[in-house]
Amino acid sequence: MSDEYFNPEIIDKIRENTNKLIKDIVASQQKEIHEINKDSETIIQQKKEEIVKVAETKAKAEFSKEKAKQELDLRLKLTKFRDELVYEFIAKATEKIKTMADSKEYKKSLENLLLTAVLTLKEPVVIVYCRKQDKKIFTSQFLSSIADKAEKENKIKSKITLSNEFIDCMGGLIAETSDRKISINNTYEKRIDRALGKIKRELSLMLTQEG
Repeated sequence: MSDEYFNPEIIDKIRENTNKLIKDIVASQQKEIHEINKDSETIIQQKKEEIVKVAETKAKAEFSKEKAKQELDLRLKLTKFRDELVYEFIAKATEKIKTMADSKEYKKSLENLLLTAVLTLKEPVVIVYCRKQDKKIFTSQFLSSIADKAEKENKIKSKITLSNEFIDCMGGLIAETSDRKISINNTYEKRIDRALGKIKRELSLMLTQEG
């Protein structure tokens, strides 16, 4: 049917309304597309942030793990180095002690060890145990001299007696009370052993500070 059968104004109005409707539909579709794109961008951004967060968390965990491993390795190396220094100290001390036998230096060492023990015990009677080869050093004169020095220091007169029993050690002595309830082990091995804890602590501190 031709347009000539309709009023031109009506036809123009229909066309105008149709064009407006088309524009509204297009605009509506564009708005929906924009909203979809906006939602999609938001979802993508959230996914990106989640991925980055997971990656950062994993990286931090890996870093902490690696750091802990390196710190453990360092502590093990420092401990190994410290122990090597300690063993070197023991070896040198042992060699030094061996060369001291029958020397004036060794006799002086025994004097100091015995005096320290007597001053610590503060007993009227002190029994001394020594190596068999050192018996010749512990003469009556030697023991009396130590007793006199101890008396001047702690005002207690101690009788120091040499035991007929001998001890097996690198050097040094053991001092006991007459009832044997209190004993002071001043053998070189025991003194080195007591010093090891302190030496290890000091070395550990020095190595840590140095690191």
